[in-house]
Amino acid sequence: MSLTLITGTAADVFDGELAAAVDSELRARFAGLAPPSDDRYESEPVAPSAWRELQQKVLRTLEYAPQITAIEAYQAVYLPQPLETVVHLPVGSLADPLQVGSLPALVEELVEYAGRRSLPTDDLELMQLGVRYLEGDATEDLDVQMFVQLLLSARQALARNQSLWVVV
Repeated sequence: MSLTLITGTAADVFDGELAAAVDSELRARFAGLAPPSDDRYESEPVAPSAWRELQQKVLRTLEYAPQITAIEAYQAVYLPQPLETVVHLPVGSLADPLQVGSLPALVEELVEYAGRRSLPTDDLELMQLGVRYLEGDATEDLDVQMFVQLLLSARQALARNQSLWVVV
C-alpha cells in the first residue's frame, strides 16, 4: 500500500456515483472550482506513514500549520482557493467527512517549513531530491520524501487551478 497525491477531479479518485456526489458537494459549498479536466498529475508513491512523519516534524518546527497537521491522509482534498480553516464536509455515502483544505495555504506552510529545516523549495532541486530517494532506500527520510512529493504536487495543482487529492 502507498500514498499518492493526485492533481485532478473527484473522478480521478472516486468511482462513478461517488465521484459525482463528491464533486457536487464540493461545488455546492465552494464557489469557483475549475471545470473538470483531463489534465491529471500523479506524484510518486510514498509510504503511508510518511504523511504522519511529516506532520510530526512540522508540529515540532512550526507554531501553526493546520493545512499539514490537521488533515489525515484519508479522504482529503486541497482546493485551489483560500479557506479560513480545514473543513469537514459530509458526503452522502462516505463513512467519514471529506477533509477539505486550502492549497495556497498548504504551499505557504510547506515553504515556511522548508526555510526552517533548510529544505529546497526550487522545483528542479525538489525533483533531483525526489529522484535520489527513488533510486535509493525507499524507507529513508520518509518525512522528506513526503515533503518533496507534496510541494511538487501542490505546485502542479496551483499551476493547473485544480484540486490536490491525498489518496491511500
